[in-house]
Amino acid sequence: MKKTFSLILMFGLLLTAASPAFAAENANENSFFKPKNNTAILLDASGSMAKRIDGVSKYNMAKDEIVRFADQIKSKSQVRMTVFGSEGNNKNSGKVQSCESIRGVYGFQRFDKQSFLNSLNGIGPTGWTPIAKALEDAKASFNGVHKLGSKSVYLLTDGEETCGGDPIKTAKELRKQHIKVNVIGFDFNEGFNGQLHAIAGAGGGKYYEAHSQKDMNRIFKLEASSLGE
Repeated sequence: MKKTFSLILMFGLLLTAASPAFAAENANENSFFKPKNNTAILLDASGSMAKRIDGVSKYNMAKDEIVRFADQIKSKSQVRMTVFGSEGNNKNSGKVQSCESIRGVYGFQRFDKQSFLNSLNGIGPTGWTPIAKALEDAKASFNGVHKLGSKSVYLLTDGEETCGGDPIKTAKELRKQHIKVNVIGFDFNEGFNGQLHAIAGAGGGKYYEAHSQKDMNRIFKLEASSLGE
């Protein structure tokens, strides 16, 4: 009798384990990831980011440091990557196209280095600088993330708004939704007393000046550490 009962019990367990619902539940348990942070990165791809420092474009320097940053925070953050100003050109003939060019290339998810790099293939610095529109896009993107966890934006740019938007106003709107806006002004000497500093202030975040790739590395290490606290 005991043997028969054991066989019936084993058969029932096998059926349960084989069921689609059980398999899906196990898959969800194995892949479920509860981020402490939701981090949106906005990278300037305007024409000025093509300028070279020590033989390397500012855009490529920034991209390399962003990849390192995302890799450092992958155990505790979902990451989203947006590139702005990467279409058209930085002349009047390309302004309209460029100012509308906000490319969300990597949606909120856990960082995977190869997928992240693939998402940036074929994108280079070319156009104008629609900072306000990039911030508006980031604000909308947070609507789909889980309510738990902090929300932050990292805007990396080498210049101010050139598309007629009001990024300070938009940063204030993000702050009202408990989204912190941090700004890294790369190779931009006027930033501390200008618009970029004001964006960070309005967004409740920090403003950093970076004059080299080494500076960016230091800044992102500092921010990665603070996100882990």
